Amino acid sequence: MLASCFILVGLSYYLLNLFSGMVAAPRTPVEEREGRGELLLPVDGELIWMEASMDGRYLAAVVRGGEPTGELLVLDLEEGCREVWRRKVRGDRAHWAGYGMFLVFEDGGDILALNLEHQPPEVVEVAAGPGYDEDPLPSPDGRRVLYKSTAGKGGGEEFMVARLDESEEPLALGPGEEPAAWDPTSTCLVCVVPTDGSVAGEGAKTMLQEANVRSGAWVDRYVCAEEARYLWWPETGAFLYVAPYTRGGETRAVWFEVRPSGEEKKRFSTDGLEADFSSRLFRPERGGTRLAYPGLKGLEILDIRRGVIVRYPQAAAPGVPLAWREDADEILWWEAGGIYRLSLD
Repeated sequence: MLASCFILVGLSYYLLNLFSGMVAAPRTPVEEREGRGELLLPVDGELIWMEASMDGRYLAAVVRGGEPTGELLVLDLEEGCREVWRRKVRGDRAHWAGYGMFLVFEDGGDILALNLEHQPPEVVEVAAGPGYDEDPLPSPDGRRVLYKSTAGKGGGEEFMVARLDESEEPLALGPGEEPAAWDPTSTCLVCVVPTDGSVAGEGAKTMLQEANVRSGAWVDRYVCAEEARYLWWPETGAFLYVAPYTRGGETRAVWFEVRPSGEEKKRFSTDGLEADFSSRLFRPERGGTRLAYPGLKGLEILDIRRGVIVRYPQAAAPGVPLAWREDADEILWWEAGGIYRLSLD
C-alpha cells in the first residue's frame, strides 16, 4: 500500500511539473553596478574555498599548492589578517557554525571542529570513526552538523546529523546525496536522493526528500522535472533549487520554488551561468535572502526580496570562491594573487 501511494504521489507531482514546464522561465531584472573592490590579502597558491565568521572577524580559507593535501588557514581580519591557526587537511571545505566560534571541517574522512573560544585554539571530534565521513554542513543555529557517512547499518553512504555539544548520539537519516540545505529554523533539511523511476515517473531528473531532525525521520518527497544542482532554503516554508533549463534552444539557470504541497514554480532566472555550473559556486547570505555566485558575466547576487539580480561585471571571474561578510555588507572574492573585498553599500 505504501509503495502504491508513493507511485501515485510521484506520478501526480510529475504531471504537475510537466504542465508547469510549459510556462516560460521568468526574466529576472539585472542591475549592473561598477566596482571591483580592493585587495585585502595577497595569497600564494590556489585558493579553493573561503568563508568568514558571522561577525566578519575571522576568515577560514583552504589553499592548495602543489601537494594533494591543502592547508586550512584561519585569519583575523580585524588584526591585519593575522594568522590564528594553520593545519594541513585532506578536505576542501570549512564552515562556521552559526554565530559561534566553531569552525567545522573534514580531514581525511573525519569531521572535526576548531574551537576558537579555547586558547590556544583546539580541535575536537564531531564524527571520527571507522567509517568515512565527509561534506559537513552546520545548521543555521550552529548546534548540529549534517554530513555523509559510510558507517551506517546499510553499508552504503547515508546522511547523519550530529550535535556539536555531543549531547546526543548521531542521528542516521538514511541514503542521500548532495546538494543539501537546512531550513532557517534548523529543524528540517532537504537533500537529493537517487531517482527511482517507479516512484518519480519517467522523465523526472531529480528527487528531493525532506527530513525533520527532531523526529529523526523523512517527512516528504518532491519530484523535480529538472536536475537540481543547488538547494537553498532562505525563508520558512518553500525552498528553492536551481537547474539548467533549456527551451527553444536557449539555456538559462532557473530557480524553482518548491512549496510544501510539492508544487513547483519558476521564480528567477539568469543567463549568466548557462548550463555548466556546480553547487560549489553558490554562496548564500546566512540569515538573509541574497545568494552570490561568480557567473560568466561577473559577480551576481540574487536578491529574492527585491526580485532582482545585482551584477558586478568587473568582479569575480567564473569559478572563483566567494565569501560573505554579512555584518560589514561585503563580498570577498579570489583571483590568482590575492583576496579582494567588495563593499555592497
